[in-house]
Amino acid sequence: MEQTSLADLQNALHPAPVGIILMDAQGNIQWHNQTLERMLDISAEQLKGKSIAELPKEMASVLASPPETILLQRNDSQRWLHCHSQTTDDGKRVQFYLDITTEQRLRLERDRLEDDLKQLTTRDPVTGLPNRRALLQGLEPLISRSRRYGNPLSLIKLRAELNDLAPDQLQRYEEEAWLRVGQLLKEQMRWADIIGRFDGPEFLLILPETPAEATETLAAKICDLIKALELPGDAGESLKVTPYCSLTAWHKGDDANLMLQRLSDGVAAARAAGTSIAAAG
Repeated sequence: MEQTSLADLQNALHPAPVGIILMDAQGNIQWHNQTLERMLDISAEQLKGKSIAELPKEMASVLASPPETILLQRNDSQRWLHCHSQTTDDGKRVQFYLDITTEQRLRLERDRLEDDLKQLTTRDPVTGLPNRRALLQGLEPLISRSRRYGNPLSLIKLRAELNDLAPDQLQRYEEEAWLRVGQLLKEQMRWADIIGRFDGPEFLLILPETPAEATETLAAKICDLIKALELPGDAGESLKVTPYCSLTAWHKGDDANLMLQRLSDGVAAARAAGTSIAAAG
């Protein structure tokens, strides 16, 4: 049976869909195929018989211990290559380059679309309530209305915590706790109120046309209902949810940032004092 010569093998590999380069242990280029020339936009003379040390810095970085994914930038054109390297027992190294530009562009476009979708999403995936984005969108026009007409506007920030749990237990139970708290809050909501999950264990209640006294009454009721919640634990025990509430009302000169900052300070004060409710002003 006739054996294939090295020259025949090299000729067969020149048009292969992957770029190929072979180097000796000292980094001298022994052979490369034409596909690699097209990928790197170089000529055979620029590589033939050269060592890696003789090449321009930009080209050497692509050929000498390159990263797995390589971005080539030329003017406004971008090309991504995936590199796989193998070293033989005598120190020779062969590297294969696969053009993944199309796949990388699709991946980047997918990531961009996912980010855009997150920006457009207005529902919290755990509780089904409005998320932070939707809450802020709903708060701004109500503050503008209070600023223009002097209408009362109150906010409650609620932090619902599961205490005395190991980190792995907390991760398993906290979403169930947030879901139960979200359901409870929805039951207390009037048609004009906006209630949603603000961030992590924190919920925000936006209460238009609600004076401070009524807000305090509602916060106390919510805290009592949350304290009565029971979640079944691993060993059949009941897990308790601890509420920390902060209340504030719109004052002349307030914007959303000022009101939310007062609420955050109030929740921190309630947690530090070990009390359920703190008035944020």
